[in-house]
Amino acid sequence: MDELTLQLPHLKLAALRWGEGRPNKILALHGWLDNAASFSFLGPRLAAAGYEVVAVDLPGHGYSQHRPHGASYHLLDYLHDVDQALLALGWNRPILLGHSLGAVISSLYAAAAQDRIARLILVEALGPVAAASVDIAANLSKALVKTRTKSGQKKVYYTIEKLVEDRQRGFGGLSAEASRILVERNIQPVKDGWVWRTDARLRWPSYLRFSEEQVRAYLRSISTPTLLVAGDKGFISLDSERNGRVEALAAARKETLRGGHHLHMDGDVDGLAKIIEEFLR
Repeated sequence: MDELTLQLPHLKLAALRWGEGRPNKILALHGWLDNAASFSFLGPRLAAAGYEVVAVDLPGHGYSQHRPHGASYHLLDYLHDVDQALLALGWNRPILLGHSLGAVISSLYAAAAQDRIARLILVEALGPVAAASVDIAANLSKALVKTRTKSGQKKVYYTIEKLVEDRQRGFGGLSAEASRILVERNIQPVKDGWVWRTDARLRWPSYLRFSEEQVRAYLRSISTPTLLVAGDKGFISLDSERNGRVEALAAARKETLRGGHHLHMDGDVDGLAKIIEEFLR
């Protein structure tokens, strides 16, 4: 495993790489409040199968730069980050692999830039959270009010063990082992202990969300060969009667594996690597 820094025109992204020099390229995008270490279990397995895997820390996460003062973390801004990361890597039509938020970003990028990627792999997400049209004004108001709030003092943790415990209870739930791997890439030392590196603005409400109709429309537009994977105890269903978005991605290969939301860390990682290899062949 290697550490990388990608200098984009507008900020620096940190990244982890497995399988340097392998002919087939995979760009991996992690979930909300996670980081590149999210792929520490899957990355080595895919490298052993002949793939070079680069997992970036998205802006505001892990070791990557935060967005400048006055900016927010709009979902669509990540498309520019991905586009510039591919240019920085010099890759031509790689495979795009995303988990959770990373899968949402990957699906949007596939809809917008079909010619830039060869394959699309989505783990535990099928489009962003949608909002009803009647909620648009309220969402805008909440987001605007939040930008007027001064950032508070970051909570100081006196032991890494406490950070690990808190992350275990966080979004998606994690084992102690998986939690520690993420925590170690997302903390910084201070005088009395440790604080999270994560940009607090990542928790701010969104200014604007897609409507459900818009989400399904962009999913239907994806023509890139796609693999969609869900955990049997995860957040999404691949049953079209329970999840109408599944039909919008009708041509995708769909698989359910043992595990929760972080199945690529805590679930059937070997099974996931095998299915990815089969799909890519």
